[in-house]
Amino acid sequence: MGEIILSSGEQEELSAYTANRFEGCSEIAVQDTEYLKPWKGIVQYAEENGAAAALNELVCHKRPVGFRAPEELSISIDDSFAGKVPVIRVGDAEDFEELVVNIAHKGVRPDNIEKTGASFIHGKTTRFMILSYKPYSNVPAGDLGLDDDEWIKRSMELRFCHECTHFFTRQTYGIANNILHDELMADFTGLYEAFGFYRAEWFLRFMGIKGSEGGRMIYYTTDLSDNVRAALEELIREAAEGLERWSRSDDFAGLTTGERIKRMCFAGISGMRDME
Repeated sequence: MGEIILSSGEQEELSAYTANRFEGCSEIAVQDTEYLKPWKGIVQYAEENGAAAALNELVCHKRPVGFRAPEELSISIDDSFAGKVPVIRVGDAEDFEELVVNIAHKGVRPDNIEKTGASFIHGKTTRFMILSYKPYSNVPAGDLGLDDDEWIKRSMELRFCHECTHFFTRQTYGIANNILHDELMADFTGLYEAFGFYRAEWFLRFMGIKGSEGGRMIYYTTDLSDNVRAALEELIREAAEGLERWSRSDDFAGLTTGERIKRMCFAGISGMRDME
């Protein structure tokens, strides 16, 4: 942990946060696909009447959205490494925010919604994701050496695969946590699927550990003390660098996307530093 000295209480706090919640989990034998049934009708309705009408009449009829750019909406059921996933893609940032607020937050606008680019809705009978075309983690294209058009396209691919990772772990193990272990896995998978490679530096920019634009780490560490957050930041840096080394290995090349996610699940944050 470098020069960071933790008290015994802080060490316990860090250990509690980094405890692997996947340890000892068994795979769910039968995958639930009932959530897909209503979406087949929603997609068909959208094809006949437009996505805006389908959303306001069939998805958020209690709190309809006054879409600014209905022509930039789409609804589909996409194939992925997590199975078939209903996806709503929203081109206009304000439309995305209002849609997420009305569906996921029952009309109450949460803090920092303007910094959000995706929402994964997962209930007993419904599962779908809402994705925007915002730059991923609000990091500018130039910070990654990309042009704006390419980054917007890649951001959507990255965002889709990120959310599919959460979908996969919930479908496979019944677990999807709002903590850094899950975010490491999801960003790793999203970056690799979108670009064909993984760069730890980019992940660190998304978290705000490097650079000044991204800043997601605070959302997953709000309840941690400053010292513990600093120690965790160093651990996350080492884990991201370990994942980058792993992504170049022969072992990694021989695995499917699902197998890679399972390996990361059981490695935990600490184990990601020395993935083999």
